[in-house]
Amino acid sequence: MTRFSASLLALVFASAASLAAAQSPAPAPRAEGDAARPRSPAEIAAASPVPIWRRNGLLVEQGGRALYTYTEDLPGQSRCDSACEALWPPHYAAPDAKPFGPFTLARSRDGRPMWAWQGKPLYRWVSDRKRGAAGGDGVAGVWFLVKVPPALQSQVTPYFPMPMPRPGQTRPAPPSTPSATRTTR
Repeated sequence: MTRFSASLLALVFASAASLAAAQSPAPAPRAEGDAARPRSPAEIAAASPVPIWRRNGLLVEQGGRALYTYTEDLPGQSRCDSACEALWPPHYAAPDAKPFGPFTLARSRDGRPMWAWQGKPLYRWVSDRKRGAAGGDGVAGVWFLVKVPPALQSQVTPYFPMPMPRPGQTRPAPPSTPSATRTTR
């Protein structure tokens, strides 16, 4: 990569990060003594009460891959069987997760909690392997990307690339509680 291309890429990234910070919803409470320091886009994304973000008008998961709904689902209940889940993994929620704004909770076929968008369970597509991937829209006429309408964009945190822990690894908790860690499944 040429020096010019690297400089241009860095400028674009910095501009996107500052734009994301300017468009973000009200920040989560901060630790005492932290009120004077502005929050970075990474801190805002890490403090999001829901592990779902907005990128280019679409809902995405932590790795920046698109999220989908399945037209055969019932409100709050997945109808995706085990063969379906092999291709369309559910976006599971923690057992203690709470609804927030347009994000609700649904149940997978085996009863596990999963995130939903206004009652519609959310899934990833197994073929979406890279950040920004959104290739499953319209598959079989029943799988569709979740497009965030302008009226709800302020309720969804803008996406900021964050490292994706592998199963069993821990990742730091949001900056407001620096000593805590979370374990992923």
